[in-house]
This record gives sequence, C-alpha cells and structure tokens, in this order.
Amino acid sequence: MRPRGARIASRGGQARPRGGKPPRVGHKLPGDVLYLSGAQALIGDQKHIEMVGEIRNKLPQLKSLVNMDQAREKDGILGFQQLATMGRDRSAAGKNDFQERTVGPEHLLAILFTSGTMGNSKGVMLTHGNVASNLYDAARWVDLRPDDRFLSVLPLHHSYECTDGFLMSIYRGALTSYAENLRRIAENLAETKATAVLGVPLLWHAMYKKIEAGMAEKGIWKVQAGKKVAGLSEVFGKNIRRKIFAQVHEKFGGHLRTLISGGAPVDPQVARGFRELGLTFLQGYGLTESAPIIAVNRDEAFKDGSAGLPLPSVEVKIAEDGEILARGPNIMKGYYNNPDATRETLVDGWLHTGDLGYFDKDGFLYVQGRKKAVIVTPGGKKVYPEEVEAELLKSPYVSECLVWGASSSDPTHEPEVQAIVVPNVEYFLGQRIEKEGATDNARVEEILRKEVKERCQNLAPFKRVTKLTIRHEEFEKTTTKKIKRYLYTGKPISLSAQAK
Repeated sequence: MRPRGARIASRGGQARPRGGKPPRVGHKLPGDVLYLSGAQALIGDQKHIEMVGEIRNKLPQLKSLVNMDQAREKDGILGFQQLATMGRDRSAAGKNDFQERTVGPEHLLAILFTSGTMGNSKGVMLTHGNVASNLYDAARWVDLRPDDRFLSVLPLHHSYECTDGFLMSIYRGALTSYAENLRRIAENLAETKATAVLGVPLLWHAMYKKIEAGMAEKGIWKVQAGKKVAGLSEVFGKNIRRKIFAQVHEKFGGHLRTLISGGAPVDPQVARGFRELGLTFLQGYGLTESAPIIAVNRDEAFKDGSAGLPLPSVEVKIAEDGEILARGPNIMKGYYNNPDATRETLVDGWLHTGDLGYFDKDGFLYVQGRKKAVIVTPGGKKVYPEEVEAELLKSPYVSECLVWGASSSDPTHEPEVQAIVVPNVEYFLGQRIEKEGATDNARVEEILRKEVKERCQNLAPFKRVTKLTIRHEEFEKTTTKKIKRYLYTGKPISLSAQAK
C-alpha cells in the first residue's frame, strides 16, 4: 500500500490540532496555493521538497521544510524522524503547552483548496464544528462499522476522502489501507480484504465496464440471466446476489460490501449494476465548503440518479433560479483571505453551491449540473452538459468526454452543443475491428461519430451534439479525477468533425 500516504495518515490520526491545519496540495504543488495559504511550514517527500525548492524564493513566509524521506537535517531541511524526536524531547522537558491547548467547535481545523474545475482554487476554512457535525450526521445514516476495512484511493487533501474516509474510519474505529495506485485497485481490494471504498464516477464507470466485459466473456445470456435472477432476489436480500456473482466478489477479495460515490453524479445504470451484484452503492452530494456532505442516499432509502436526502442537521432549499442552497453547522467559515468570494457565496447563512437541482415529491435531491456550465437556448430551454456527457459515456467506445455550449454568431440560432470525446482504446483493441482497423484513427473517429449520433437519439433534439471533436489524449484532471473544464471549453480545437 502507499507507504507515504499511510505514514501521513497515521501521524494525522495522532496529532492534536493547534488552531488550524496547514493545507495539503496536489502533486504539482502550485505556488499560488502555498502563497495564498500563508503556509509557514511544509512536510513532504523528497520529490515535493525539491519542487518547493525551485519556487521557495517566491514564498517568503515559508520558514520550515520537513523531508519525510530523510532522518536528519540536511541543507537546512529537517528530517521527519528528527522532528518527532524534537517533539518527544520537548514533552520530556515538561513543555506540554501544545497538549494543554483547548479546541472549540469554532476554531479553525483546516484550509482545504477547492479542486478548481471551473477556474482558480479558493482556500476553504473549515472549523472543528463543521467537520464534527458532518461526521456525526454521516455516521447515523451510512452503515459503516468498527470491523470495516477501508481502502483509500483518493487524495487525503480532498475533503471527501479526508472526512468520509480517513476521519470516518478513525471515528468508527475501523482500519484503513492505502491503494498503491489506480491501476492496482482490484489487487489491493483483494490483498486487504476491504469492505468499503469511497470513489468518484470515473472510477466506478471504469470498474463496472471491466466487470461487465469480464462477465460477457462467459456468455452474454449467462450475465443477463444472472442479473434477472439478482433483480428478482432483492426481496431476499444481498446474500443471494453475492452468491450468484461469487466469482466477481472473489476478484475483489470476497469481502467488499459498500461503495460510496461523490464528486459528481454517477450513471444510474452503474449504480443499479453494482447493486445487482450484491453490493451497497450509495450516491451522495456535497462540496468542500460543506465539509463536505449535504445529502446522501441510505441503504434503506435510496433512489438511483438522486443525491439522496439532506443530512439531519442540514437545511437545503432551491432558489428561484434553480440553484441549490444549503445551511447548517457543516457550512464553512469562509474563504481564506478572500472576503469578496465569501460574501458572494455565503448570503444570510446560506451556502450558494453553484449547482442547479430540484427535489422530487419524496424529498430526494437531484443535481442537474453547474450553474456556470448550463447552456440556455434562445427559447429558454436548458441543456445540462453533465446530462449529455452521461449519455455519451454509456458507449463502451467512449473513455472520457466533455460537453459545453458555444454561442452562434446568429442570435436567432440555437447555441452549438459541442463535445470532445476520448476513445476507449482498450475496448477498440478488444473488438479487433477489421484487425488493424482498431488502431486506425480514421476508422476510430468514424465509429465514434456514429456512436455519438446514436446515443444522442435518446436526448431531446435541442440537447444533441452538433459539433464533435475526437481527442486522443486523456483530459487534464483534478486530484479527484474531475476534468478541468476551463482548460478546454470555449477554445479553438483542431481535428473537428461535424456531427451529421
């Protein structure tokens, strides 16, 4: 498992917060995040210490660096073991002021930076009360137990993994292991005999496609028959479904029970698919600014496609323009050193999420997409890019996609619904299309254009893709595998192909 991630987590579990916790940043260690946070000390491995060294002259407030890969001080950089020894010596000398500090719910716990899918990141100030209330609510609604074994696959500096994975396992007294990398998740699940995993839609889609492909090799009729029996067996519980698909469960260690999804809406078919296999699959919704959960489905009360019901201590309402607003003890203190953004986002105690959504008659929350990303036609009709993307991703030929709207030069014309798709090379090769044709770009693009056109038939005419671009590289993503939309939308792109 990830040795450094495990080391950081174990130290974090033992630490007592002193008013605030410095922000953790992604693998690129952006200088603006370090600068904006006012970080005075940074702990990292050799690679990250070297990265910071290149920009340290631009960070005058950064006083101390601690290298987890060295034992002693070198070139003015402390070793991690040396730091631990200094702490023990201080305690032995009777200097225990750190332990004697009291911490209240209103005290700052962490500054976590948003993923920045639509632009620049902002430092979210979360208090002890914010995180504690979210943990307490989530623990009441989600069946996680002291004997559970979590597998951590997401970065710890993201609020979703930090609160609902790392801190939840400590709160429940459960065990957490750290995946080596995304490619070895299946092996790591088997090795650790994990029972619970937190993930994002990209992970679940990829995992489910591989499961389906593996089952299909044994005969499509067997798969469909198994699913039909599994569906009928819901009245008898999950155990029958687990027996039907015992071979699938064995590949993941035979103990996997609960999958929790966040970060973005997941395809309802994927959620149902996992449930048919005998797994609990729960979709939730939240933001870094809400510590992070606002709503979540429960094992006994769920609707595929929804974000679930608001947590007990969280109020949620829909504004006149359709924006989701939330209020409660989990809502952030504000953005660090950014009063303008704070005033814009927190209005009369309500968090303006920037997401559009609605409630159904049973009180389940549905998230339609980002307010800034919605495409509005001249007639007032709305196209949610996420809805179109979800439809395109149902194609096994599509690995990733991005949809946005481009205004027409003629105001009387509908805006163009544009899409960029990345082919699923592994699937193309597996199909052996006309032998060498699987690696021929022209043939690949021909198939993808046909796939997009067919998938769009399931959408209203005004939602259909009118301009398609094939991209042969993965999109640049945040640490939680969300595409950085602002890097691609509204910019000239080569290799365009009009969808006919």
